[in-house]
Amino acid sequence: MPPKLTDDTALTFLEHNPKRAGTKAHERYQRYKAAKTVAEAIRLGALRSDITNDIKAGFCTSQPNDAQKRPLDSLGPQPKVKAARHEESSHRPPEPPAGQPEQILSKPAEPQPAQPVPSEPPTRAVPAGSSSASASSSDNRPLQQVDLSFADMSGKPIRFVKRTMGEAKRLLSPEGLAEAEKSGYRFCLKDKENLARWSVQLRDINPDGKLAADLKKHNLDASIDLELILPDGFPMEPPFVRVVYPQLKGGFVFERGGICFEPLTQKGWAPSMTLPNLAVAIKGILDYGDVRIGGVGDRATRTVAHYTEEGARKDHTAISAAHRGGDSNTYGKHYTS
Repeated sequence: MPPKLTDDTALTFLEHNPKRAGTKAHERYQRYKAAKTVAEAIRLGALRSDITNDIKAGFCTSQPNDAQKRPLDSLGPQPKVKAARHEESSHRPPEPPAGQPEQILSKPAEPQPAQPVPSEPPTRAVPAGSSSASASSSDNRPLQQVDLSFADMSGKPIRFVKRTMGEAKRLLSPEGLAEAEKSGYRFCLKDKENLARWSVQLRDINPDGKLAADLKKHNLDASIDLELILPDGFPMEPPFVRVVYPQLKGGFVFERGGICFEPLTQKGWAPSMTLPNLAVAIKGILDYGDVRIGGVGDRATRTVAHYTEEGARKDHTAISAAHRGGDSNTYGKHYTS
């Protein structure tokens, strides 16, 4: 859930004006896009609804103020410890060695079985009244345990290990899966031992948009497949994201599947942005941008012949170089994850 917007909440807007030229929204955005806080944006002519809609559409990222800030690796509600302080310290597990993933333990008083990592993402929405759905909406209940002992984190920086493990726990937990169904995305590991590579499917494309109309015209599912790769510098460096299927054209998508989106550049990336929030933001630019279907590729394998990782990284090299202050090396190099 995004932080509550207060007057001193920090904001970062896209430099390129994404609103339709000639509209009042375009004129307002041109004035307030330089604002750094909610209060400043309002002084420059923004409506609060403008700011809220910009965040939902991925045109703006927000940072909580000091009173709202939470640790980067705290990606979910934590269990309340009712035991006395001396009892807590006596049961505290040993610190993991540097560079190794933290051990996941159940509470001694209430052991819970680890949840296996699903080989396939869920295929139906969780009913609103189900236990998983209610757990994901409650801020007072901890995430259920997820077994990540299969992951190979050898040689990875400790910051990468802590943040990536936290993201994976959230994504693969029953609460995270229910949240994904509700928000219209799916995350699935491409390699069970590698938490740095994910297949992402954006679902429930805006039915009133041009992209949805094109998908229907070509008899394609109302979904877009992406690949997301985390660099060793994550979360201080942005993920690499590319389109896998179908072939898209126009809007923010380049010829070989690269995505022109400022939060995917070193300049526009916010380390506090979670992977689910990034997926929702990318879905926003596809839902409301001028992206169309350029080809159907191979329907059976859901691939496009010229959509390769190497080609998309070349797209991103050009994208990053075009952003003032962007670092083209971030997207030009080949990660070995």
